[in-house]
Amino acid sequence: MAIIATSAVLALAGLSAAAHQFLEYRVKGTLTHIHTNDTLYDKQKYGHILDYDKHSLILHGQPTLILSGEFHYWRLPDQSRWRPILEQYRSAGLNCIRIYFHWGFHSPKQGEYDFSGNRDINYLLDLCEEIGLYVLAAPGPYICAETQAGGFPIWLAAMRDVRLRHMKSNFWKTYDPEFMKYCVEYFENILPILARHQITNGQGGCVLGLQIENESFQHVFHYPIGLHDDMRVLAKTARDCGVTVPLFTNDGFEEGSFIVKDDPKRKKKDFGVDLYGFDKYVVFTPNSEPTSWVVGRDPSYLQEWDPSTVVKELEKMEKKVRSFGHANKRTPIFIPELQGGWFNHYGIKYTYDAIYRFYGDDYTRLMLDTVFSQGCTMLNFYMFYGGTNWGTIGDPDVYTSYDYSACIRENGLMSGRLRNLRKGLLFLQSFSDIMVRTDAVLSSKLQSARSSLDKTISLQRQSLASAGTHGPVELTFLRNFSPQKVDCFDLFALSKTGNIVTRLSCNLAYKASFIALGNYTTINPDIHLVLSATPIHIRAYSGYERKKKEVWIGTLAEFGATEMAFRGDLTLTSWGGQHIGASGIRLRSSADDKDVKVVTIPEGAKHAHVVLSSAITGVEADEASSNPELHIIFLDKATLSTLYCHYDNRHGDDISKATAAMVASQPKVVTWGSYNAYYNPHTKILTADSTESQTELHVLTFGQDSSLLPPKDETIYGPKLAHQVFPLKANGTTTTNLHLAHAQWVEENRQGMVLENWEIRRTDVGALPWQECPRKSKGSKWFKNVQLDYHFTSGHILYRGKFTTRERDVKDANTATPKPHEVWLKFNMRHRITAFVNGVAIGSHMVYSRTLLSPGAKVGHDPISFGGHKFLVPPQALSAGITQLGAEAGYHVQEHDIFLVIDSVGLSRMPFVLDDVRNPRGLLSASVQGVSVVKNSETWKVTGVDVRDLDMVHSSTGFPDEHQKHDWSSTPNRPHVDPNQGGVHWWRTHFEGPPGALSGSGVTLPGDQSMAAHIPLCLRIEGEFSAMIILNNVLVGRYFGSDSPQHDFYMMDGLVHKAGSGQLNELTLMIYGSTKADENGDSDANRMRIRLLPWIVEDAQGQLNQWSGNTQFDVEEGFAREAQAGPFWTEKQAFHLSALN
Repeated sequence: MAIIATSAVLALAGLSAAAHQFLEYRVKGTLTHIHTNDTLYDKQKYGHILDYDKHSLILHGQPTLILSGEFHYWRLPDQSRWRPILEQYRSAGLNCIRIYFHWGFHSPKQGEYDFSGNRDINYLLDLCEEIGLYVLAAPGPYICAETQAGGFPIWLAAMRDVRLRHMKSNFWKTYDPEFMKYCVEYFENILPILARHQITNGQGGCVLGLQIENESFQHVFHYPIGLHDDMRVLAKTARDCGVTVPLFTNDGFEEGSFIVKDDPKRKKKDFGVDLYGFDKYVVFTPNSEPTSWVVGRDPSYLQEWDPSTVVKELEKMEKKVRSFGHANKRTPIFIPELQGGWFNHYGIKYTYDAIYRFYGDDYTRLMLDTVFSQGCTMLNFYMFYGGTNWGTIGDPDVYTSYDYSACIRENGLMSGRLRNLRKGLLFLQSFSDIMVRTDAVLSSKLQSARSSLDKTISLQRQSLASAGTHGPVELTFLRNFSPQKVDCFDLFALSKTGNIVTRLSCNLAYKASFIALGNYTTINPDIHLVLSATPIHIRAYSGYERKKKEVWIGTLAEFGATEMAFRGDLTLTSWGGQHIGASGIRLRSSADDKDVKVVTIPEGAKHAHVVLSSAITGVEADEASSNPELHIIFLDKATLSTLYCHYDNRHGDDISKATAAMVASQPKVVTWGSYNAYYNPHTKILTADSTESQTELHVLTFGQDSSLLPPKDETIYGPKLAHQVFPLKANGTTTTNLHLAHAQWVEENRQGMVLENWEIRRTDVGALPWQECPRKSKGSKWFKNVQLDYHFTSGHILYRGKFTTRERDVKDANTATPKPHEVWLKFNMRHRITAFVNGVAIGSHMVYSRTLLSPGAKVGHDPISFGGHKFLVPPQALSAGITQLGAEAGYHVQEHDIFLVIDSVGLSRMPFVLDDVRNPRGLLSASVQGVSVVKNSETWKVTGVDVRDLDMVHSSTGFPDEHQKHDWSSTPNRPHVDPNQGGVHWWRTHFEGPPGALSGSGVTLPGDQSMAAHIPLCLRIEGEFSAMIILNNVLVGRYFGSDSPQHDFYMMDGLVHKAGSGQLNELTLMIYGSTKADENGDSDANRMRIRLLPWIVEDAQGQLNQWSGNTQFDVEEGFAREAQAGPFWTEKQAFHLSALN
């Protein structure tokens, strides 16, 4: 028996191996005339401009960190906001963006491509080149991105014979040349535009690489799924269209897909692309992690995330990626999507505010530091600014807001998470020559630092930059995952033999991180840093020629002393600060090693500075350059949250290799004290945005540009610094008056702007362009066509039914009217229905699920046979039917009208290996049931908006009368819902926008205004009803009552006409519901409230590093938290530094 069992096991193993071999063979494809070598990046031709090795990209001979943030231009309907948002990316410390180019956004009809107006990607790339941002281009064809159909055009999705992404079914792909034909057509239209902006053109281009497809796994958990022919054709088409930069992929997680195989083992049937990338989403919200798709979670609860998840997902990342071998041994570790937040769903009870709190202010910085500890030098945060799913561009996973709890919130607020991340990014930029090439110290015995607190050091790396006499620079990655959750501990610097050379006080909050610099020699070889127990953010120099001073900006510890250890015979030549106490700043010898000197700044300092020099005697003033100083400025956490630096990130042929490293690490302008700042090197203008409480802008400049500030003998931060303080909001009568006017407007409108003089019209159901809605077969309750077949894919799809009832004319004992039998309306639909019978609302229902394999599943298979629902038609609705005269004596015969308003939340997006884009939407089946219903009297018609007739296919409410100009009438009433006066009503009003103008640094401030206001507006809606929100003829939001967590809608700045523009704004609301709702309602369900006001955010009166941008308050903190809330608004001023010298 044992022999039989063993034989069976062996046979099964053999069959499994044979099946796997067959699957591997079939995905390799047949188009082997396209070989990997045909599409590889030509290093020989372009390597002097762009090259790469195992550590990093090399631009113009300079190893370069790629610090990128995702940007979706198609989620900003107002093109005028592209510049200010991208400038925020730049001011946050990024030097690159990745862009998903949305095929469906550019192709509203088959064979038509639009790259004009808000779709002008040539302008977008010009803007990136002007601002100084590199671009990682991701044109798909598939992009995922929580957008309808994953970015595919609706016209293509409607071609049921075409296999999108070659998907024949879930988990099974078969190459489809018809699908590929359309992909090639798309590439041939978009790629020549991208090709004009490539860095390899040698003319200042911004595009560094082109992503082929999106998360197209070659294997998923060893199951072969990715088609080599798909990648072959797309890569070859890219090269044929003039793309010369490297091509790259992005695995959904580390699976080693489409790596270039080493010769001579490279097989002809294997295909690979230049650079391997993989995405890293580490911590999911409890209702979004994969397990919650099977096991439901309480949608109103977010438990604290577990640090062990980060350790498990990231600690072995470098080892795993390198283990794939082949080209992966020689290319940088590259993460095209590194988690920058997470999205939210319908049916959830919490908002993005709760998600922001769930991750906290330090999460994105933690991701940055942790992946750098794994040798990553190319990364892109997804998302950095989420934007808005305006119109109907989002898929079923997301509602209108795509805030993503990202660093920049949807309304443009730069959050505390951004400010913490920026400090890490500025460190990387300042020390890029050190950080760009490192190796891990794999043995803890070889590490040069130890902590007194468990789980606070994740790893240590050594830089491969030129080492001095003390050996390579050491980078200790601190990350506080201590079980005790304490934030004060000691760091021990160790000798090469493992002995302690000094003990330093360290302050690091729980779940926070930073990279501690150690074994670093300054420009003075006699000043050597052993270890810094506090973060350093900026490194700069007083000039290139004599280099008399190296300048650092570091952090003052919130708790305990701030300490750094140095080796050498040092002198404290200058020190000072604010609130430094009676003991002052000390330079003391270490108790463990007398050659080590420790700089100690006592707890409580607001700011401080020290100037260190080597103890060389007899140096004359004209020989000072032989003894360069180290000048360290220490700022507190609140001040550092405003820190800004301008780096010249763009390397060109005019920068010699001898000076490239210095240029890359040298900021030109450093500021602090304002909400945001941005220096435009083309105009030489520094713009600063400030909140109402900010009064001073500190500016520090470096270099020998005559347009910058001259050095001063003495400043509050020490001697010989090019430092100046500029007043904010107080540099002239005009500025003061403008500030007062802005503040007055905000105060007057913080409870809501006056919205009056409403107009109203009603959708005339009978006048809509109805068409027959055929059944699958005679007698079937199922309909033949669904939303996609009609191309009614934007917003609503409308159905009109008719049926007849026939009742015996028997009187009720207590009434003089017939007592009708019960009538039921039974249906199956996706996703959200409001039903009217004879003009009376009879109910609403939503079929939507976050769980796999459930009716209305947001992703994956949707079992359409399930999910049915039925409404009882109330007597008052039946009695409103049209009585048929001349009916049979003794019978009461009525004809009834059904009006169904069905709102689809979008086509699914086909993530990973799921074939769900054609999951049906709209009315799937319907029947009217009841003993009084006349047999075969039921008929159905359908209408909507054919998106092929639209310029923008995701811009419609779905109502054919949405642009109707007539039948509007004035009303003294405010918007409300009366279910007994059923149907859909359109309400509109006009309002004057806030003062000021949104302007980027490239836009001259209007007239003599030395200050412009930025006051983003929020439309806050409460009540149990549905609404479509239209601002100045643009569909900007969808309100779903309790079926969606969103009640606050961003009125995009670029769409709002500002005060003084001569234009009023038009706000239109399309409203319907099944329950009574007005402003006097006595419950949440029937109380309707619509307010337009400035965004009220937490901590608006507090420190910027605490700003979440959240509009809701923590319940447990109650009024104490709410007291800090206030309107979010800023004012922009411009400074021409040379004019202020």
